[in-house]
Amino acid sequence: MKAKTLTLGLICLLMLGCALSFEKKRQINISWKELFPDRLERVCVLMKDTTVFRFTSHYENMVHLNAGSMEEELKKYDYKIGDIEVVIHNHFTQCRFSDSDETRYRRFKKRGFNGLFMLYCHITNKTYILENKKAVIQMP
Repeated sequence: MKAKTLTLGLICLLMLGCALSFEKKRQINISWKELFPDRLERVCVLMKDTTVFRFTSHYENMVHLNAGSMEEELKKYDYKIGDIEVVIHNHFTQCRFSDSDETRYRRFKKRGFNGLFMLYCHITNKTYILENKKAVIQMP
């Protein structure tokens, strides 16, 4: 069991390795199931310094969050959109990005976002990156 956990942790680090410095890679060890523990759709934002913010509208199939309101929320903590390393949200019934996800992604990019925009699908237990829309990690 420990070997499995270590292996999965290393896979997560490798996935984020393209965007993180070596020092930061050692600090990130978050499982997708920890970020999405219940039946609510959430948006989780992982900052470059490993801080995690979670947003939800308390619905199972949507999150009302736009780039402007996220930018305002991040400002309260002295962050900006460009400080985001990963934006990941979850879907329970579809393992694909919706049209509104793609619109949200473009709006984040216009505000300086350069990180990974991801989706975690509960059905397949996989994560997907919007740029290539392929599964990148399967969790147990």
